[in-house]
Amino acid sequence: MSSIGIDIGGTFTDVVVMGDNGSVSTTKSPSTPGRLQEGLLQALTAAAEKEKTDLVTLLGRIDRIAHGTTAATNAFIERRGARVALLTTRGFEDTMIMQRMMGMTAGLSPSELTDYSNRSVPDPIVPRSLIFGISERIDYRGDVIAPLAEQEVYDAAARIKEAGIEAVAVSYLWSFKNTAHENRTREILAGELPGVYLSLSCELVPRLGEYERTATTVINAYLGPLVRNYTDELNRRLGNNRLFLLDSCGGGMTPDEAGRAPVRLLLSGPSGGVTAAKYMGNMCGHENIISFDMGGTSTDVAVIAGGEASRRKETVADKYHLLLPMLDVRAIGAGGGSVAGVEEGGYIYVGPESAGAEPGPACYGHGGERPTVTDADVVLGMIDPAGFLGGKLALDREQAREAVRVHVAGPLKLSVEEAAAGIKRIVDARMADLLRTVTIEQGHDAREFVLYAFGGAGPAHAPAFALDVVDEVMIPSSQSVFCAFGAVASDITLSVGRAEPKRYGRDGKGAVELSGIEAIFSDLEEQANESLALQNVAPERRRFRRIVEVRFIRQTKSLAIPFPGTIEGLVESFLDAYKKRYGAEAVPEKAGFEFVTYVVEAAGLLPRPDCARYPSAGEDANQAVKGRRPVYDMVRQVFVDTPIFRGEALQHGNRIDGPAIIEYETTTVAIHAGQRATVDELLGISIRRT
Repeated sequence: MSSIGIDIGGTFTDVVVMGDNGSVSTTKSPSTPGRLQEGLLQALTAAAEKEKTDLVTLLGRIDRIAHGTTAATNAFIERRGARVALLTTRGFEDTMIMQRMMGMTAGLSPSELTDYSNRSVPDPIVPRSLIFGISERIDYRGDVIAPLAEQEVYDAAARIKEAGIEAVAVSYLWSFKNTAHENRTREILAGELPGVYLSLSCELVPRLGEYERTATTVINAYLGPLVRNYTDELNRRLGNNRLFLLDSCGGGMTPDEAGRAPVRLLLSGPSGGVTAAKYMGNMCGHENIISFDMGGTSTDVAVIAGGEASRRKETVADKYHLLLPMLDVRAIGAGGGSVAGVEEGGYIYVGPESAGAEPGPACYGHGGERPTVTDADVVLGMIDPAGFLGGKLALDREQAREAVRVHVAGPLKLSVEEAAAGIKRIVDARMADLLRTVTIEQGHDAREFVLYAFGGAGPAHAPAFALDVVDEVMIPSSQSVFCAFGAVASDITLSVGRAEPKRYGRDGKGAVELSGIEAIFSDLEEQANESLALQNVAPERRRFRRIVEVRFIRQTKSLAIPFPGTIEGLVESFLDAYKKRYGAEAVPEKAGFEFVTYVVEAAGLLPRPDCARYPSAGEDANQAVKGRRPVYDMVRQVFVDTPIFRGEALQHGNRIDGPAIIEYETTTVAIHAGQRATVDELLGISIRRT
């Protein structure tokens, strides 16, 4: 079973081809902003050439193509979605506009909150003139208090048709407790507005949170027509291969499912790396992993604890709060293309602005004049200008030096080399802080984790700072295209849930019965089974995981707890998780518990071969030596005459003591003084202190 994984990043488009025998071939080519499919096809063509064939022949022998896409993200940020109308319960037309008074500060960091110029409400997705209040009311029990005024729906449909609207969102109060009114509204709209995209909150997000549920439904409608057009065109251009799109939880979804719930694609890009890290961790025996993805534009970090990636059930996207289950990936604007300069007061800054793919760093010679992290790496000798991207893109060292001189070294009266080292030291320090944040903040001891470093710039930077936080850095063999590898390693996933708050006292009393919880989970698993069947997953390849979101009574935030099968076990697991997250002293002495939402996380396991394993060839790595050059060692803080190794020539068992540079076609690994690298049987590189 051969498969292809594709990841479109801000700077490069990556392709992984996995053969029937577990062999992995990788390709990286520049992205084409604004023309994503063009860049994707160029990358696939390059992959076919590497396989010594043409694109048609390559696609003809592929069983599955998995694709991480930024199409939904870019369309949302750039406001290129459909014209949307909203039908909601009369009296609640301003829910999207008021945003529970959270829109001004949504998504801002603590430091950004202090700058009032950052505080602003987002541009409206739906104009107030296209929000229609419909007379109807269902209460929290699901009882109909006021019937649906169907004529008002017909009237709204007429106005929507006249306005030329492409998509309609429907979000009534408590509709997830009784779906009758939203379903009847859909029947009317489908008859009156043929071809218009419809999004219903009761199907998409049957959860508590009036504003968040409405916002998620609206943005789903906003993205629906665009995503459908994108997947239809992609299917056509790829010859209708079995196509999957990577969602925000790191799982695959068919084009039909993506068309139904396109909001799930909003943050799909970073999830591929986490999925790949989990997959590789299973093969390497690592249950606790920090995934560290440093690309051209940003650095994304996530935690996998006990073999399960951390998730969150809510997120903020461009200042809107969404009920969108996703992997808990933390990002900072620090990548190979991050622009450096000197701010007032004489301090070097790095990012968050990025040079991107066009014009790119100054050393690309495409018109960029400001220094980036990549330019600093070139000045420091870590990147060979003649060997970048396997020699396909020659870099200009002098332009890199000039950019650093003009914008950093000159203003600070430093040498170019000192300025470049300062740029690297600052970006590395920011990323070390991020590692501590994602572990300590979640109650983890970072020393119990292995850091998986990948992305085009990750292997060049992680060894310099990560071993101050963890004991081992792992560089996977497909490190520079790891998110694309994650697309290959993904399974079909989905999450179905139901808000059904139930209280349970500290004395064990409350309106909670195990039979009621089991009945809810049975209903949810039936829904998940139906969805997996529609995506052609065989029954024997379906897996389910039961989750209960639990909180203390009168608190607003809940923790997702795997359901152990008993109520007593659920309470005990919640208390353990709460203590780990917030500390034992934070546990209320008398507060009871509230079981808020019940969730089934479902997976459809897709067949794939295991990665190929290689026999040991001994410790000697001399066969991979390709020369020497001066490279700045971040530990000694001086230039050192350094051996250079060709990564593709390394074999299982080879050992390399730092300082050393390992050059792959698409990335560079920098090993510093006092560190040792060992090649494992999957041809990954483990780096530890000596």
